[in-house]
Amino acid sequence: MLAIASGERMNVEIHRADPRLRRLTLIVMSAGVVVALLAMVWVHQWLRSTSMMPTAQLVAELNVIVGAAMSGVALCLLALAAYAARLGRRIADERRWPLARSRVLRDTQVRSGNDALALGRMLNLASILLIVLGIAAGILGWHYFGPSA
Repeated sequence: MLAIASGERMNVEIHRADPRLRRLTLIVMSAGVVVALLAMVWVHQWLRSTSMMPTAQLVAELNVIVGAAMSGVALCLLALAAYAARLGRRIADERRWPLARSRVLRDTQVRSGNDALALGRMLNLASILLIVLGIAAGILGWHYFGPSA
């Protein structure tokens, strides 16, 4: 129960946290840190190897690396856009956030009705922006990594 300034009491629904999801998140984030550190070591070694490389070859290699990275960014943005659009639609259908069957990291106050609908619409708008950014990153990646590179 939550006390309101006027003295009324209001029921606040709480979506309880899932401890297994917390452990899984910690494991995945730790693995991500390890992969990022390994990538940094690889980039450092690659940079050392480029010190004696002819400029034309260095530019060609950089084009491939930047193009591949931008293509990866485009795929990630488009996947995130699809997820945001799907989640926004599900929130609008259920008019509840977090969704009834979802797992959360922390105890979360449930938003329902118009509050949830506004969140769902915001996610749909964000998905449109992510699609535009994903297409732009894909075009940039194609420019560097495509057949004309």
